[in-house]
Amino acid sequence: MSTLGFAAPVVSVKPFPAYHDGEKVVFSPEHTGTNRMASFGPWNLGERLTEGKPSDNRLNLYVVVPGDQYHSAAKPEYDHNRVVNKYTVDGKVREWDIFYCFVIDPRLNSDLRSETDLLVAAHQTFTPADLFDISDVPSNSMLAEKLGVNSMAELRRYRRKGGGLPRVLIMPARIAVRATAEQPDVITTHISQ
Repeated sequence: MSTLGFAAPVVSVKPFPAYHDGEKVVFSPEHTGTNRMASFGPWNLGERLTEGKPSDNRLNLYVVVPGDQYHSAAKPEYDHNRVVNKYTVDGKVREWDIFYCFVIDPRLNSDLRSETDLLVAAHQTFTPADLFDISDVPSNSMLAEKLGVNSMAELRRYRRKGGGLPRVLIMPARIAVRATAEQPDVITTHISQ
């Protein structure tokens, strides 16, 4: 007697571009087929590690909302940039914590491409005008989806001393993946060897 089994479709994640200090790198998630995928809207970021709590031993992958690097005509609220804090050496796979970076200040250039720019903007504050509303926040849709922030009153919990808001709010996604991040010329060298 034979049995017929149905396997779940294998979803792999192709290498994708990210930024490191403003320069493009190729982020290549490791695929084992054993864990759920980490996704951001219509894009897969890699296989989730079982332990998603941030760790100082991991590198950082920042998903910056909004951004110009990844665009979806069907779901523009997910438009974003991807930024890594380091690139890997010799193709060695490393673990990466994913952080969401929500642009709060509408005057901030939304095309952030380096960890330094993100951290500086996260430490800078701005004071919203009197009539400033949550709909004026560039990342308002993702703040509602990922943090449950739907109003200025709910955003107040992130205010700093003096009453200002961070220009960028960086929050752990509580998701981690394994991947490499290499400069494009390094990948070409690996392939030609």
